[in-house]
Amino acid sequence: MVLFCRHIPVLCVLIALQVGAIQAQVFQNAAPELGITQTNWNGTYGAAVSTADWNNDGWPDLTLGSSNGLLRSWVNDQNGGFDLVTLPWQMASEVKAIVWLDLDNDGDDDLFVQEAKGKCGLFKNDGLAFTDMTNAFGMGSGLPQDFTEAAGVSFGDMDNDGDLDLHLCRYLEFPMTATPADRNVLLRNEGNFVFTNVSTSSGIDIHLRLSFQSVWWDHNGDGWQDIFVINDKNGANALFQNQGNGTFMDVAPEYNMDLVMDCMSASLGDMNQDGLQDLFHTNTYFGGDGLGSKLLVQGQGHTFEELSINHGLDFDRFCWGALWMDVDNDTDLDLFVTEHDFLSPYGENYLYENHGPASSFAFEPFGTEVYDTDYLNSHVVASADFDRNGWIDFVMHNIGNHVVRIWMNSGFDNGHESIGITLEGTLSNRPAIGSQIDLVTEGTVQSRIVHAGENYLSQENEVELFGLGDQTPQEVMVSWPSGLQERFLATPHGLTPMGQHVLLEGHSPCPQTEVEHVVCSSPATLDLAPEILFPFVGHWQNEAGQSIDVANNFQWEPSMGDMVMHAIWNGLTTCSVTHHILFEPLFGDFDLNGAVGTSDVLPLLSEISCVEACATDLNEDGTVGIGDLLLLLALVGQTCD
Repeated sequence: MVLFCRHIPVLCVLIALQVGAIQAQVFQNAAPELGITQTNWNGTYGAAVSTADWNNDGWPDLTLGSSNGLLRSWVNDQNGGFDLVTLPWQMASEVKAIVWLDLDNDGDDDLFVQEAKGKCGLFKNDGLAFTDMTNAFGMGSGLPQDFTEAAGVSFGDMDNDGDLDLHLCRYLEFPMTATPADRNVLLRNEGNFVFTNVSTSSGIDIHLRLSFQSVWWDHNGDGWQDIFVINDKNGANALFQNQGNGTFMDVAPEYNMDLVMDCMSASLGDMNQDGLQDLFHTNTYFGGDGLGSKLLVQGQGHTFEELSINHGLDFDRFCWGALWMDVDNDTDLDLFVTEHDFLSPYGENYLYENHGPASSFAFEPFGTEVYDTDYLNSHVVASADFDRNGWIDFVMHNIGNHVVRIWMNSGFDNGHESIGITLEGTLSNRPAIGSQIDLVTEGTVQSRIVHAGENYLSQENEVELFGLGDQTPQEVMVSWPSGLQERFLATPHGLTPMGQHVLLEGHSPCPQTEVEHVVCSSPATLDLAPEILFPFVGHWQNEAGQSIDVANNFQWEPSMGDMVMHAIWNGLTTCSVTHHILFEPLFGDFDLNGAVGTSDVLPLLSEISCVEACATDLNEDGTVGIGDLLLLLALVGQTCD
């Protein structure tokens, strides 16, 4: 860049400094360059955002709601751009929920939407051909269509049957009524895109509160997904603990989670790397107890302690959606917080840096060299690595005339790397919602929960991006909703930094589905497999399907043919590995002992003068003679090794 500074040198210096700062800034708003100019002009409290990869090409897409009910999606073109797709469904009011996920476990992401006036839409995806299932089969999907006021939604498996059930939040300000339509809703998935309303029988609808968002996770580790609901104004937040029999109980007071505040975000993340999920709640400066935002840190017995002051997150502003993400790939979760005060617009959004264990996980805002001062009427935020450069990006949806921001992370000059992990359920629901991922490196264990609907009116991308700092992955431990807990070791599964990896449920014993062995002796000693880790057991069969006992230094014989290892968990075969055995004897090894030696001379001598179908005719001249003997003697000493 050339600067002409002859007459105004001081101004030129200032401009040069500003240019340098802009060029060095880590996060840049790419929305104008991408041509994404979405607004939420007449929005109330925000419209939904999803960064799910709904066409399953491995690249995050972007779907945005709006105040007029229009649904638009920008499909990632895998080359730094996006293609606009206007989805063929128009809602009647502001879109509060957009969730893409595979509801029928067929490998395609289906679409659920909810609008502010309470109506829901459900669309089946078959190879990118969509069918409206909201009122299919002549009886409907069972989704509520009542006129009310609605907010966020979340999916989870309440009964561990592999089908994703649905929780809907109701936010009815005036008047507060006692009609069922105005209470939160729990819908049990019966399969085939049909839901049954179990709100009353499950105990979910016992409160009449201003609910903004819910999130599912197994809070107490008993194998059943619980539902946490945040509420605005005078209604306490609720933790509905799954009783395992189709019912839930609000136990929030037992765990110090029943805060009364203007709670705007249910942001779940392990911010202090102790393996327990913590909660961050935004607030307003006049709501509830008037003490601003809250950080609930989970301790022993799954009880929470409010520690926002201890960690530097006790700010007192009018805030909305918040998001945990590791923006600098240093292994600890940083925090982004949106702000919009209706009485004083143009609030400042903040990106907080987590300083990690050396500072007892203290937070403070990043400088403008990372994230520039940004005054907006912001409400909803979601993240994804849109350009797959290994650094997490994020998108902000605003209201009024403030255009969406897409903050692209160009990377920090710190030498850090990351790794992306996606789960695919086989025994559990296919999107693996409710699973816990623990990434183990030399010095840390990072824990994440897989959600579908979280924070505030948002859906995160399917890829969990873990910062690695200067460490390398050792293994990934996954706790699935099915109850299976397994370990994926980094080396056999190729879990390399700066890559994105899909882990299939039950497939940790099967890094490869086919393995080839070349042997030259009979019997042959084989090391057939890496160690099969608990809780799996291996069951081996030969080519004829007969069970065989495979131990160390297993002796294979040609009559066995190929071998198959089946990994078994709870009586179920979760994956299989076929071992193809190629028998290629050494040239001149007539007794098949894996070496050419004096023991092979006798078979040749016994065929001296053979002139037809001679097994020891080494020089292939049609007969066995002195030439073959001399050739054999030259081979003596060769072995399979």
